[in-house]
Amino acid sequence: LFSTANLTPYVPPHGLPGVLQGATTSFFGYLGYDEVCCVAGEALNPTRNVPRAVMATIIGAAILYFFASMALTGMQPYHL
Repeated sequence: LFSTANLTPYVPPHGLPGVLQGATTSFFGYLGYDEVCCVAGEALNPTRNVPRAVMATIIGAAILYFFASMALTGMQPYHL
């Protein structure tokens, strides 16, 4: 299923504009972290817990996106 040959070239043929377009699109996947801020009024110690929750959410989502994109890139060749 996963082929390391699909990971070359590391930078896609569309170059930096293609990478930035993909980064802009995936940025909107992080918009769900604002739900953490919406429930801040119900937190026990919001000055300590809300920043931790936001950072944990962003880091967790970034890790999941990284592994998902590596898995999908390894399964499907760029040129079909």
